[in-house]
Amino acid sequence: MLTHEGGHAFAYYTARNVFPRELQNPTMESAEIHSMSMEFFAWPWAEDFFGEDADKYRYSHLAGAITFLPYGTMVDHFQHIIYENPDLTPDERHEKWAELTKIYMPWIRLGDMPFWGEGKAWQRQSHIYESPFYYIDYCLAQSVALQLWALMQQDREKAWARYYDLVKLAGTRTYRELVISAGLDDPFEPEGLRAACEAAVKWLDGCDMTKIK
Repeated sequence: MLTHEGGHAFAYYTARNVFPRELQNPTMESAEIHSMSMEFFAWPWAEDFFGEDADKYRYSHLAGAITFLPYGTMVDHFQHIIYENPDLTPDERHEKWAELTKIYMPWIRLGDMPFWGEGKAWQRQSHIYESPFYYIDYCLAQSVALQLWALMQQDREKAWARYYDLVKLAGTRTYRELVISAGLDDPFEPEGLRAACEAAVKWLDGCDMTKIK
């Protein structure tokens, strides 16, 4: 949370002289790039936060970033269904969530577990109630943050330069324009996520699990 919100704060400070003020903040799918990427840039200081569990944190953070993408997309898909079908009963909504869970997260086995196994877990996602259709913004931002993470593994200075180029533009460009201007792959293109995800899977597979468990 600290590094996430720190990314937002850094972006606000960087854009303080952008005029007009309405352009100091980009749209939310772009603004979340600032925060999610800063989480990864803070990795070298993980020991200061987590001590001997720093490697466990890095593993959990990266694995969570990858698995979040299908989950966040599922939340968006679910909202499209319930808004297009406002007469669905509570039980029918639970059924839709359970169906989507099998599609987007087939590795999850909930069985007869109360609440979770009944397809009611969507009720714990406060964004569905408070910020409809916001979760897809997180997915779009995470797609870019993962690209920057992958670049950090090769050239941290270059990754920071591209991040800073994106942040400095604030809200003067659209999401896709910001991503392209920073020399990153457009996540809307068919291969937009492949390289970053392959790098993440390789990193995770190469971890010493004796330090993670």
